[in-house]
Amino acid sequence: MLEPAPAAIDTHVLMGPFARGRRLPQVAAGVLLRPFIPGDAAVVNAGEGAVKVDDIATRSVPRIYSLTWPLFLQMLFMHLIGLVDIFVLSRISDDASAAVGAVNTVMTFVIMMFSFMGQGGSLVYAQCLGAGRPDDARRYYSASLVLHLAAGVTVSLLLFVFAPDIARLLGLGGVHFEYGATYLRVVGGGIVFYAVVSMFAGIMSANGHTRQMMTASVLTNVLNTGLLYVLVLSPAGPQWGVAGAAWSTVTASFVGLAYNVWLVAFRLRIRFAVALSLRDLVRDGRILLRYTVPTTLEPMLWQAAQIVATAIITALGPVALAARIYTLTITNLIGMFSSALSQGLQITVGHLAGAGDAAAVRRTYRWVVWIGLAVAVLLAAMAGLLSGPIMRIFTDDPDVVRVGQLLLAMGLVYLPSSAVIMNTAGALRGVGQVRYPALVGIVVLWTVFLPLAYTLSLPLGLGVLGVMIAMGVDENLRAVLLVLRWRRLIASPDGTALLARTLISPSNRRSTVPSEVASQ
Repeated sequence: MLEPAPAAIDTHVLMGPFARGRRLPQVAAGVLLRPFIPGDAAVVNAGEGAVKVDDIATRSVPRIYSLTWPLFLQMLFMHLIGLVDIFVLSRISDDASAAVGAVNTVMTFVIMMFSFMGQGGSLVYAQCLGAGRPDDARRYYSASLVLHLAAGVTVSLLLFVFAPDIARLLGLGGVHFEYGATYLRVVGGGIVFYAVVSMFAGIMSANGHTRQMMTASVLTNVLNTGLLYVLVLSPAGPQWGVAGAAWSTVTASFVGLAYNVWLVAFRLRIRFAVALSLRDLVRDGRILLRYTVPTTLEPMLWQAAQIVATAIITALGPVALAARIYTLTITNLIGMFSSALSQGLQITVGHLAGAGDAAAVRRTYRWVVWIGLAVAVLLAAMAGLLSGPIMRIFTDDPDVVRVGQLLLAMGLVYLPSSAVIMNTAGALRGVGQVRYPALVGIVVLWTVFLPLAYTLSLPLGLGVLGVMIAMGVDENLRAVLLVLRWRRLIASPDGTALLARTLISPSNRRSTVPSEVASQ
């Protein structure tokens, strides 16, 4: 039986690319027979007439695409900020470029942490919006703002205070130490701006406004590039070197934050709850942490595993290391598309799960996972076939080119499985299954991939090929485990197992709403 939604319907819930820009009027006395979700077949009974919206069965996949391509470009532009700094500094000093490149590994780690915090929050918002509970979503927006501010201020202070110690831990000395500590102190001290931006990004993505997220990233990158020219390269500018690059990044991040605030508050008119008690914030914060901690922990430990894998490859010699670094540029781009597609799927599944539509969740996952797999196979095959010309873009060393060709060819072994992992994990998170993907990722990476990579590459003498074989075993094993979990969840015809961990399930409902509402 369909439950009535609240009488007053927030117009921002009805917006986004799925709704084709149509703003349905607020219905003071009407009933929303099914909660409006992106692309759903909702019917608004407004007294005498009714308004039908697109059917999810035929519209969900194109709508996921409309979410995916802005997400892909947003990731690409965020990835470019640090690379642009390194490139500009390389024009004036190899020492400066190398030092900033070294400390940027720390900044990439922190930025990734806050990005996945934002994604974890978007899971909660999407389920609330899909269930037709905009007031609950507003509460979580406010609690998330507090969490991101607290985490951002804490990390900013730690990076500002301990920047010299971190630079030493990275092995920087002499002029490299001065450059690295300066950059890390300034950029790290301003990371609070990105922490809050990631929270706004999660809110916009849950509401389907990924194009606006993309424009914010473009603005930040364009401004950063312009400031780099003025502060670092321009003969008429101060030519501040590393300090100029750092301040251009922080300034661009601050302007990007201001633009995100304007987008959410004034352009999209998404409202936050303003009258929350400490008890409400604690309760909602716990729910958010239940989603964000596993969502954040897995990629952080994945990044740590990649650092260990790079250390193993470093032990194989400079040729293997150079080939690995160059080919990562290509494989990361392929992985970036799969990641964007999985985020689009995660947002849509979250809405569908919030609406209790298990059948649509099954159909949407089935279509998207096959599309993602096909695209990954195609891109990996193209990279393998064009491996020679691709490697010669980066280097003329025949040994590096040869090893790079082998690495790109091996992409067919693990990149398709990686796409299945991302999409299946995204779907699982969308229905509230956040712990299992994290557990599988952490356990398999650290108990299978790394030991196998070390054993095959060094003691058994397979070199970099051994690392790639280990990566193929890791990715395919994780893909199998996640798909088996998904198939087990969808086995129940009524969808109870699939939706058991969502915020709308009976077991979670009482703990996620105010006590006075839960008692009604």
